[in-house]
Amino acid sequence: MRVLVCAFAYPNPPRGGGRADVWRRIQAFVRLGHQVMLVNSYDPRGAQLPSAGDLADTDRVVSQRVSIPVKGGLLRTVRQLARMRRVPWHAATRVPDAAEMAEIDEKVADFGPDLIWLDGPWFGELGLRLQAQLDLPIAYRSHNVEHQYLRKQASAATRPRDRIAWRLACVGLLDYQLKLMAAADQVLDISLDDMTQWRDAGVENLRWLPPLPQLALTEPPEDRIPGDVVFTGGLRTPNNAGGVRWFVREVLPRLRELHPGVVVRIVGSHPEPDLAQELAAVPEVRTHFDVPEVTPYQFGARVLINPVAVGSGVQLKMLDMLMTDAPIVTRTQGLSGLPRDIRAAFEVADDPDAFAAAVARELSAPAIDQATRDHARRTFGVESLAAALADLPQQAR
Repeated sequence: MRVLVCAFAYPNPPRGGGRADVWRRIQAFVRLGHQVMLVNSYDPRGAQLPSAGDLADTDRVVSQRVSIPVKGGLLRTVRQLARMRRVPWHAATRVPDAAEMAEIDEKVADFGPDLIWLDGPWFGELGLRLQAQLDLPIAYRSHNVEHQYLRKQASAATRPRDRIAWRLACVGLLDYQLKLMAAADQVLDISLDDMTQWRDAGVENLRWLPPLPQLALTEPPEDRIPGDVVFTGGLRTPNNAGGVRWFVREVLPRLRELHPGVVVRIVGSHPEPDLAQELAAVPEVRTHFDVPEVTPYQFGARVLINPVAVGSGVQLKMLDMLMTDAPIVTRTQGLSGLPRDIRAAFEVADDPDAFAAAVARELSAPAIDQATRDHARRTFGVESLAAALADLPQQAR
């Protein structure tokens, strides 16, 4: 099958859970024998654009690629605001202009897709246009209940400008998501919990498609970086940054009393300067920002933690943790969207004293449920994607 994947950003390098979900699935498509054309957007002003090597790695996996810059400027902003009557902000910023659409049309004609795979609502206008133009089925990948997720990010943001931007992005988003889901031949949701909400909203063509942990596609690294307690995650999003702050301010003082000399590694991307400065001032904390690969830190951990209390969908970091043999301590939010029979693999603590006690206990006497870990690795493997594709309408296969 030839799959046209429309993604909100460069998926490779897979910085952050959303990009990792897209990139790992593209790799799985190819492993299953399918061909992929990628259309993605990007911010040309971004600090972490892919290197030439990253792009070459991507192009060795995909058969065709078109990357569209998110443009600024007063006139374009006015047009995007005008579109918001029917298209939410982030989707409006990704409507291709005439020249970009001509390039896409040319490469799509050469590729000859059998299926449009929309990763989230952000390229919805392009997906609907190609669906009408080529009479192709659409598979819609739901990463979050996006309007709720963005509102939570707005509430967690510390700067007024960021709060306004996150809230602006919510305008019209619920109706737009429902429109795309109605147009899709199948909606593949990352989260079992989110599926319940969408069913209550009238969406019928739903299927659970769990994300792929990286180690469903790669082997554990030979070189491991030791650490007593390790957190991995993008630090630009307010929820992750807030979780790290909570751990350092509230949990770590208690943990150092229970386990003197503890070393905490914070492995993340794009930290705000004030967060980086705060972490640098804590003697027990070692920071590793924008590293090319996080798995050596994950597999070197004695205990893995997820102190994040705000979110939606499934936190991909939780699945990556399950691929290791380290104990995992998380707040309740980390269990969101996971099957109940897999939640037993985590130790859950929501207040600072309980979290510190759980981490100290695992440092002193680590214990994991190996049967649950093995079950999780089967649940979140490449076979789950193959089964989802087999359930698509006949014309998509």
